[in-house]
Amino acid sequence: MNKQPDKITALYCRLSRDDEQDGISGSIKNQQAILEKYAKDNGFKNTRVFVDDGWSGTNFARPAFTEIMELANQGKIGTLIVKDHSRLGRNRLIVGQLLEEGFDELGIRYIAIMDNIDTANGLSDLVPMQDLFNEWHAKNTSQKVRNVFKNKGMSGVPLTTNPPFGYEKNPNAKNEWIIDEDAAKTVKRIFDLCVKGYGPLQIAKKLKADKVLTPTEYWISIGRKCSKPPTVPYGWCSDTVASILSKQEYCGDTINFRTTTKSFKNKKKIERLQSEWQIFKNTHPAIIEREVFDLVQELRKYRRRPTRSGIVSPFSGLLYCADCGEKLYYSVTNNYKREQAYFFCSSYRKNSDVCSAHYIREKVVERLVLESMQRILLNIKAFEKEFARKQMDCYQDDKKKELATKRKELSKFKQRISEIDNLIQRLYEDNVSGKISDERYATLSISYEEEQKQIKAEIPKLESFLSSETDKSENLQKFINKVKQITELKELTPELIHEFIDKIVVYAPRYLNSKRVQVIDIYYNGVGILRELTPEEMENAFQQHLSKRKQKTVFNLHAFFGKELSRAAGGKNVIALGNQAAGEVNDADLVGDAQKCLLAHSSLFLLFGTASRLQHSVFEKLFAQSVPVNAK
Repeated sequence: MNKQPDKITALYCRLSRDDEQDGISGSIKNQQAILEKYAKDNGFKNTRVFVDDGWSGTNFARPAFTEIMELANQGKIGTLIVKDHSRLGRNRLIVGQLLEEGFDELGIRYIAIMDNIDTANGLSDLVPMQDLFNEWHAKNTSQKVRNVFKNKGMSGVPLTTNPPFGYEKNPNAKNEWIIDEDAAKTVKRIFDLCVKGYGPLQIAKKLKADKVLTPTEYWISIGRKCSKPPTVPYGWCSDTVASILSKQEYCGDTINFRTTTKSFKNKKKIERLQSEWQIFKNTHPAIIEREVFDLVQELRKYRRRPTRSGIVSPFSGLLYCADCGEKLYYSVTNNYKREQAYFFCSSYRKNSDVCSAHYIREKVVERLVLESMQRILLNIKAFEKEFARKQMDCYQDDKKKELATKRKELSKFKQRISEIDNLIQRLYEDNVSGKISDERYATLSISYEEEQKQIKAEIPKLESFLSSETDKSENLQKFINKVKQITELKELTPELIHEFIDKIVVYAPRYLNSKRVQVIDIYYNGVGILRELTPEEMENAFQQHLSKRKQKTVFNLHAFFGKELSRAAGGKNVIALGNQAAGEVNDADLVGDAQKCLLAHSSLFLLFGTASRLQHSVFEKLFAQSVPVNAK
């Protein structure tokens, strides 16, 4: 028996997280005790223990096992001993290759104690079957773990081991997240900078310059274990910033099933489609307002790169050509002033024959947008109801037919999906009964399935469109509420632009009376193009307002004098007196002359001989009631 005393006897222990449920019999400590006793009893010298704790048997990139193979390639390993054959691994192809070729070429004797395997005595024909069983066990265990995680994730419990930067686990409830105030300040700053127009790279440079701790550095500073300690102090990078900006968890939501693995053998994480995510809203305190998060995601769709001069326009990514639909490029250099910066059509830049330049200066865009927002602000503050009514009227006129068409289309799509299911079922039955051949069945079924696939892809788009358009009134009210929060608007800020503007469509310039005229369409977030009130509509709204005030005042006067006449008239007919008073008041020009109204009632009281019973203070009250209506 060759024990190779001059070489290392490797005592290999492995425990995966899945194996932990087996209890103490499968523990590292127990494995090590069994291996050391076996080596001692059988005269193996120069022993050395190698441990892979928490590593799956399907993964052969384990640290300790990798070290063993590196030493073996150097000719330093003579014997490899494991407690049982499954400790070596649970991938039958790799394990089989090691036993049949790898260990033999490296001169390694392999022993699995509990399975009575010793390559010095040759391999039994049952070993490949055992490898197959070990792999099946790994697959079965992996599926059980997946089911446990699925049930846990579908219940809304966060599946992430550690909460994202800005949160920490509640000490009293491990599945609950609470805000880490110090880290949350950095998260808020990152989002604020993005809203102001900074990209991830620019944000990273600012944080690095200000010596703000990176997430890893921060976690280490508070005592959390991290696998990769930072090598560069305050080493913020654009990927880290972009990752933070993309996390919906900062709105207070739990997002499960973002990633998955290809199989139980390949543990490499791959991103799932967003449609496969499970989102549970408002499960923990929010760090970022949902509106701010949504705004940042919109901004991130249209990434803005700084010009060669390092300048980024707050309008970059928002301007589109009215003719070709492409974006307008931003141009500014150090050779001229910022006031000369301009936008021009990207299609024209690539091929001047495709489109025209649609040239427009940045300062012109800023002026037009500012003026539009100022008018919108005035419209809402002075004539909110009339403004809202006009927007809904325009919306209904523009979208009524389109919505009806889309609803019919959606209904037909859903009906067609059901029809195709029935057709495929009939085809299957005809194929089984022999009415149609296998080839015909395959051709038709593939055709129907492809049609159904295309329809299913269109349905979410239609539903999303109908949902967004149906919510127009709600979105409009949200927009109005946001505008009402603005007390004064003298200049535009990046925050205001990105909060209110969705896109700006620029038309080719026109010339009227030798003057260049630039027309743009401004699409506001959630509401699209807003129709401003015309001067005539404003005047009508104002007159309606005055009319309502006049009616209200007349009503108050009638009520006042009715009460006074009732008290002063004694046994006379109060209703008749009231009607007569009302006629006198209505004949008076309330808007023109308050004194006339006063004299009308005074003469009425004198007529009935009741004036002496009214005090002078009564007439003072009457005058006070009339003045607001008559003020010009």
